Amino acid sequence: MAEINKEEKPKAKIIAFPRSLRLKADEKMPHICFSLTGKQAKEIGGEAERIHLYTPSGFQVSDGANFNGINVGTINAAQDVVKNVSEKQKAQAGFTPADNTVIGLKAIEGLGADAGAVGVAAMQAGVAFNPQTSLAFDGVNLRTFSFAFTLVPESKEEAEDSRRIENFFRKYMYPKKEGQISLVYPPKFKIQFFIGEKENIYMPMIHDCYLAGVETTFNPDSNAFFIDGQPTAVGLTLNFSEVRMLTRHDVYKNSQSTDDPSYDYSRPGSQVGE
Repeated sequence: MAEINKEEKPKAKIIAFPRSLRLKADEKMPHICFSLTGKQAKEIGGEAERIHLYTPSGFQVSDGANFNGINVGTINAAQDVVKNVSEKQKAQAGFTPADNTVIGLKAIEGLGADAGAVGVAAMQAGVAFNPQTSLAFDGVNLRTFSFAFTLVPESKEEAEDSRRIENFFRKYMYPKKEGQISLVYPPKFKIQFFIGEKENIYMPMIHDCYLAGVETTFNPDSNAFFIDGQPTAVGLTLNFSEVRMLTRHDVYKNSQSTDDPSYDYSRPGSQVGE
């Protein structure tokens, strides 16, 4: 049986980098916290429960919605033609001779006539189809977030912390192999901006994310190492993607209220599918 080193201390489950951040956080220093979340997080156990870092400068959030153009005129014209078969009915419906010409050209085009020839005929008649284009809502973008940190340890212990932090993120970006042909999804991350022990209402509220990319630069400004081989600085860039499309109800406490909007930090439905 291997001898137990009684002096070896268990590694802390909560990592604050630099270590002085722990004291400053208690004094309401703004910082950011990363933790694994959901059912998988409980099963994994993990090398760390939470990682606390300084809030990086220049953090950006991009929200966007998608709209597509729909030519309503084609639908309206087709419906009106079906409803108004006779010329008399067309006249009663308000169709002008120009409308009838365009409808006829569109019908010919629909039967397979050359589009160029139909276009020439329309030009000679001096008429064109009014598409009545209107915007149709198609959904919102899945949000992505990028964080850039430079970890500069000031002691052997902080150098070890930087190693644990870098390995923690990289490890849980990857899926887990199960069997010969199956993969288990990687765990989700919970990202929170804090002021002291409370979430910072002046910073964005982020729902559960997958870690989509990890980029590490060792010794970005020099080739110096500590005596045990640890780099004197580690540049760490983390790219996250929110797991699902959000609605207003996912982000704000009362989406119908006319009062000043307030983020819903309970993150409703954030762990859907767990």
